[in-house]
Amino acid sequence: MPTASGPVAGKSGTDTATCAWLGIPYAAPPVGELRWKAPQPMPPWTGARPALEYGSQCMQKPMLGLKDARNSKGMSEDCLCLNVWRPQKSGTFPVMVWIHGGALMFGSGQGYRADRLAEFGDVVVVTINYRLNIFGFFAAPELRAEDPNRSTGNYGSLDQVAAVRWVRENIASFGGDPANLTIFGESAGAYSVCTLLATPLARGLFQRAILESGSCQGSSDPEPSYQAVPGVAAKLDCAGQDLKCLRAVPALKLLNRGSGTALNSGFPFNPHHDGYFLSATPLSIIRSGHYNAVPFLAGTNRDEVDALVFFLPELRKARPDQYPSILQSKLVLSDQETKKLLALYPLDQYRNQPKKAFGKILTDAAMTCPTYFGLAADAAHQPGAYYYRFDYNQTRFGKHLGALHSLEIPFVFNQLDWGGFKQLYKRKNLPAAQNLSKTMMGYWTNFAKTGNPNGPGLPEWPELKLDHPEVQVLDTSVRTEPAGVVERCSFWDEYLRSHPQLTDTLLKPKEKK
Repeated sequence: MPTASGPVAGKSGTDTATCAWLGIPYAAPPVGELRWKAPQPMPPWTGARPALEYGSQCMQKPMLGLKDARNSKGMSEDCLCLNVWRPQKSGTFPVMVWIHGGALMFGSGQGYRADRLAEFGDVVVVTINYRLNIFGFFAAPELRAEDPNRSTGNYGSLDQVAAVRWVRENIASFGGDPANLTIFGESAGAYSVCTLLATPLARGLFQRAILESGSCQGSSDPEPSYQAVPGVAAKLDCAGQDLKCLRAVPALKLLNRGSGTALNSGFPFNPHHDGYFLSATPLSIIRSGHYNAVPFLAGTNRDEVDALVFFLPELRKARPDQYPSILQSKLVLSDQETKKLLALYPLDQYRNQPKKAFGKILTDAAMTCPTYFGLAADAAHQPGAYYYRFDYNQTRFGKHLGALHSLEIPFVFNQLDWGGFKQLYKRKNLPAAQNLSKTMMGYWTNFAKTGNPNGPGLPEWPELKLDHPEVQVLDTSVRTEPAGVVERCSFWDEYLRSHPQLTDTLLKPKEKK
C-alpha cells in the first residue's frame, strides 16, 4: 500500500478475515538531536517496506516490576510507529484510532486484538505508539527557548497529533475513510483523547471521540516541572540544563534515572500548558466551548480503583468510628466539607465498612467524576453525548476486585480468550461475557460510523440529558438507569479545583522500606 514516505507490504490475518500492516513509521525516529523535539516527517524509502512485525515499544519501565529496567530489549527511542487492520473485503470503511493507556509511562499499541474489532464492525482500526515518561513529557526552560513555537513538555501528545494526522492523510490507501475518523482510548489514552479534543493542533483531524476511564483534567503548568530540571540533570551527570549533554545520555540510563514507576512516584508525567499545545486544562477548554466539538461517548468502570484501598493500610483497616476523622485528615477537609462528604457516602450504604466507602470515594474522585465532568461539559454545548458505566465483574477475582480499571478493554476488542485476559474468565461465564462483548463492539463501531451507538438488535442507549442524566449500564443485563452522579460529582468538582493533585497522593501506596 502507498504512503507518503513509500509503499508498505502487509499480510492477511491468520484467524480473521482481515489484512494487517504492522510497525509503519509515522514520524522520524526521535533520537539524537530530535530527542525532546516535535515529531518530524519520516524520510522517504524506496521499494515496499515490510510491515509484517510490530515495531519497538517506546522506552518504559515495567508497570509493576523493578524500579529500573534491566535492558532495552523490545523497546527503543525509535518507536513512533502504528499498526493498521482492515476487513478483507472491498470497500471504504470508517476509521478508529486507538490510543493506549499506561499513566503516560508505559504501554504500546501492540497489545490489542484489533483485527477482531475490524472484522466485527467493518471498520479500519489503527493502534499507535507515542513517547512516554521523561521522553514524552519532560518540560524545561531551555527546551522551550529553542522551540519555534515556544512549546515544551508535550512531545508524547504531539506524537499523537502526528499519528492521527498521518492516518487522515494516508488511510485511504488502506480502505479507510479519512473523513470518518474516531479517536478512542483508555486510562491515559482517554486522558489523551481529551487533550486532542482541547488542543487547536488537532482541529479537523477527527469526527468522533470515545473516552474510557479517563480524566479531562490531566495536564499541568510547566513551572513545577522546571523546578525539577536541575535535580534530573544531576542524576544524569549533566550540568544545569545542558541540552547537548542531556540528549547524549543513553536511553536506558535516561529511563532509569529520569523516570520513576507508576507505583513509587504517583503519576508525574502530564501534558503541559505551554500556550501552544494547551493553554489550560482540557476540561476548562471544553467548558469554555473553544474545543474540537465532535460527538462524544464516555464512561467508567463501576469499581475503577476501589481495590487500591488494599495497598493503603490506614484506609483498609479503619474502624467505623475512625471513618470521619480519617476522611477529614486524608482529604484535608473542613468540618463542613467532612459533614457533607459523610452524607454523600454514608457507611450504612457500604455495609458499615469504611474500606468499602473509601473505595467508592477514590473511584469517584479519581475516575467517575472527572470523566463525567468532560462529558457533561461537551453535552452543554452540543448534542451527541453518550454516558456508560461498565459493571461486569464475573471474573475469577470479581469478588475482591469488582469491575476494575481497564477490565472493559477485552470486551471492546473481543479479547476475552486472548493473552493475559483469558485467565480472568471462568468457562461457565464466557457465553454471557461474549454476548456483552458483541453488544459493546456494536455500540462502539456504530458510534464510529454515525456518531450514535444505537443499532439493530442493541438495547436503546439514550443521549445524555443534563437535566435528567442517565447512564447505560454495561453488564450481562444491559440497561439504562439514572446516573446518580450529579450530587457527588458536584462536591468533587469544587474540591478538585483547589486540590488538583491530592487524588494522586491518595492513590500512591507507601513504599516498603
